[in-house]
Amino acid sequence: MNHLDWKVLNSEYLLRNEWISVRADTCEMSNGRLIDPYYIMESGDYVNIVPVTAAGEILFVRIYRHGVVQTLLETPGGLVDDGESPLAAARRELLEETGCDCADMRLIGSGSPDPARMSCRAFYFLATGVVETAVPTWDAHEEMELLKLPISEVKRMLFAGEIVDSVQQSALFFALHVLGELGS
Repeated sequence: MNHLDWKVLNSEYLLRNEWISVRADTCEMSNGRLIDPYYIMESGDYVNIVPVTAAGEILFVRIYRHGVVQTLLETPGGLVDDGESPLAAARRELLEETGCDCADMRLIGSGSPDPARMSCRAFYFLATGVVETAVPTWDAHEEMELLKLPISEVKRMLFAGEIVDSVQQSALFFALHVLGELGS
């Protein structure tokens, strides 16, 4: 335990559904001050996949995100199901959202998207040798468009701030680094 760690004195769930839980904690800081309530959003861990075709294109989905009231460009991804490994979730999400499979899928990084307020982790995967093998199978809450963009355009969009989701940015930067596209 670090000397700056807080003690949780009480926790109460305010909302629970299949995607997220909101918890109100009573916390004691290391200096003895109380914070009541401190809100935490609990969500399952999730995966983001950077799918690269043999032609050197990255496959994206365009999807509406109500939190920012915008349609965004994202890499495929989603929640890790109970009992599922992040790798299995990445393979499943790639197939569900894009109808694609890949020759190789590997973990290239992970992070905590918002550690001040959220309890989940994001796992970033690079999928290479991506080929279409099926029709995407979106659930009732998904509506997407698929796009393939050359790596040069993805780099331009990243540095121009056109890809705004920080988890997407992290996954793409890890992938571009692994692919040798960011220089030394």
